[in-house]
Amino acid sequence: MTTDKLNEWWDQYNLAGKIVGQQQRRDHVPTGLYHLVVNAFIFDGQGHVLLQQRSLQKLNHPGAWDCSADGSVLKGETAPAAIQREVDEELGLSDFVQMAQVSTFRGQDWLECWYGIIADFNVADVKRQTSDVAQVALMTVTTAQNQLRTHGIDGVAQQLVIAHDWLTDNLD
Repeated sequence: MTTDKLNEWWDQYNLAGKIVGQQQRRDHVPTGLYHLVVNAFIFDGQGHVLLQQRSLQKLNHPGAWDCSADGSVLKGETAPAAIQREVDEELGLSDFVQMAQVSTFRGQDWLECWYGIIADFNVADVKRQTSDVAQVALMTVTTAQNQLRTHGIDGVAQQLVIAHDWLTDNLD
């Protein structure tokens, strides 16, 4: 049994990022169309990054280590609003010092917006959504890259490098 909500509604996008229709998560994304996904790396004031291990009940990549928070953009929602909602739902964090979109990626039937977030928090402040998140850990970027390369989802470690470059430019 999955914890993913198969009845949630998504907008469908064309390659130019324009909304062209809607569908439920349970439905196959038609060829040539995409659904929008958001992902974030959350950094504390010392430059450490928060990673999550996905629940074993997740539909995709159960038990894998992943970015701080991620999820699908719901029908009528913007990408920035979606990542703020996902961070709040999955981690109980909502007070950001700074947030910016740092990269994009196109998959087979999805478009990803990657965000870097600087937040004033301690790992004890995290209130994980146990249905989606098995555990969280605050790590140095080097340790996180190793964790993601060894036990993570393909491509996430590379996105951490991009987010860390953004962080370096913004902590000065």
